[in-house]
Amino acid sequence: MIKNIINDTSKTIVGNISKIKITLAAIISEGSILIEDYPGSGKTTFAKAITQNLGLNFKRIQFTSDLLPSDILGFNMLSNEKMNFQKGPIFTNIVLADELNRGSPKSQSAFLEAMEEKKVSIDGESYNLPEPFFVIATQNPMDSSGTSSLPESQLDRFMISFSLSELSEEEKILMLKREVKFNGASHKIDWEEIKKRKSNIIVEDEIYKYVVDIENIIQSLENKIYISARCMKQIIDLAKGWAIINEKEYVTHQDIKETLPFILRHRIKFLRQENKVDYINKEVLEKININ
Repeated sequence: MIKNIINDTSKTIVGNISKIKITLAAIISEGSILIEDYPGSGKTTFAKAITQNLGLNFKRIQFTSDLLPSDILGFNMLSNEKMNFQKGPIFTNIVLADELNRGSPKSQSAFLEAMEEKKVSIDGESYNLPEPFFVIATQNPMDSSGTSSLPESQLDRFMISFSLSELSEEEKILMLKREVKFNGASHKIDWEEIKKRKSNIIVEDEIYKYVVDIENIIQSLENKIYISARCMKQIIDLAKGWAIINEKEYVTHQDIKETLPFILRHRIKFLRQENKVDYINKEVLEKININ
């Protein structure tokens, strides 16, 4: 099933196979995804291609400066002398928050409770979101006009982030030739089966110790990287999803190494994007001895 989803998505998206796989691993791990790149680089097409091949319900929210929280969450409306709740577009399985950092801080914060607790609160009432629920957000680089920074509290709720890869000359030609079509899912993901497989993934104590060692190394760095308890759990959860993508029944140190850069990328502020993976490898991973 996973292989079929990867193959179907690759029919729409040229290159970026590693990004397709890590995105599916994050979704399997019930984590949200942040895609950062310049306008016109294919962020929205990538997100749509992933979601249509999962066979889950999907809605897109275009963030603008005048977007209100009620436009996202919904609102109460008086009808027949009774208040009725009108659900917003966030009530779906996968929300594409397009150009998230073009919205106001108030509209951005409308996602905080949803991303963490899978529910929203309106006028003192709580409403559960559908299961599963994920956010795939795109954002323009911070030097783009009309953008505002995402707060730390929101960035920490994203499990992974990445930019779309540069294409080779051959891939660019293929991209120009290919006509993008969204025809719906040919393979609907069996969410109950995924949850069962994830619960059976084996994580030995040495893997948990490895994650704690990573945290200790990060805390000792001169340039601090904020790594929360939520982030540490995301490391384990994503590694489980990565194991499923690679058809394994257990998590290895290599799974942590391969997925960690995607988790730490949006938590590192003091480096250019292209330097972050090398920094994580040299300053964090290579300093830990694995027995």
